[in-house]
Amino acid sequence: MAQVAGEIQKRLRSLEDIRHLLRSIRAMSAIRWRRARLRLRSAQQYASAVDRQLALATTFPTALTRGAHRSGRDVSAIENTVGLIALTSDRGLCGTFNVGLVAHALDFVEREREKGNAVKVIALGAYGERFFQQADCELLYTQRFPLTRAVSFVEARDIVAKVKHSYETGAFNTLYLTYNQFVAFGRYQRVEVRLLPPDLHAVWCDVEESSDADCMPVPEDLVLGTPPQDLQDFLLWEHLAVQVYLALIESMVSEQGARLQTMDAAISNLDERVQQLQLQYHAIRQESITQEVLEVQSNTRGKHPYGTANP
Repeated sequence: MAQVAGEIQKRLRSLEDIRHLLRSIRAMSAIRWRRARLRLRSAQQYASAVDRQLALATTFPTALTRGAHRSGRDVSAIENTVGLIALTSDRGLCGTFNVGLVAHALDFVEREREKGNAVKVIALGAYGERFFQQADCELLYTQRFPLTRAVSFVEARDIVAKVKHSYETGAFNTLYLTYNQFVAFGRYQRVEVRLLPPDLHAVWCDVEESSDADCMPVPEDLVLGTPPQDLQDFLLWEHLAVQVYLALIESMVSEQGARLQTMDAAISNLDERVQQLQLQYHAIRQESITQEVLEVQSNTRGKHPYGTANP
């Protein structure tokens, strides 16, 4: 019985060490969640400004506004090729955050293959990289994001630069982005967004919805200091960079929120297990004490069978 009590004490000490680790992970996730949430607000403001400028620039008729944004590519060679950016995390311990996203991405791949389209995947995050390699998908580009480092807009620009090179060299003719969009703390939804060719109608709708009623209309005599097509091309890729950056931050916020919930559930389960072991330990200890008392009483009765000591 003493051996069993000792084993329970060892398990309790181990669980206490695990609780300390879980609380440390939770604290770090809470800090990263708050920081990413602040970056998301500033990124949304910049994205709104870029969209307004792009909507303004596209009032000039060019090849882009007529839906002929080809960049000199050979479209006939890639008309059945689709690109997909799948944004996952590098680490686990965040519930179904990664599992649900890669399942959605794999469903997208299967749907496009049924249509006769080839799919090339750009995996952002170590989890997605490992998954798509095992799923025998063609990986066009991969990149990891260490958990200890915040995502910067420079990285988003680098990603878009690689995407632009692949798009203009004929790697694919349509590009989609799938990620976990932040809704509220502990809540996110998987979304699928078309990045290329650009959906200018969606940009116009977003600008109209976010504009105030007192917003000034576009001047009829507006003069640009840059050729309209060059300005549109620059703003288009800037718009894509902002979209990727927003997706990276929203994914980070959603990931940290999911990790916080996972840590809370793990700590709660651990506390229940500790409580059960403590009750078991106290029951064993009480049984041991009772057994010792009975042994002492039995020995006393053996020495004095009549219950009284001899004078």
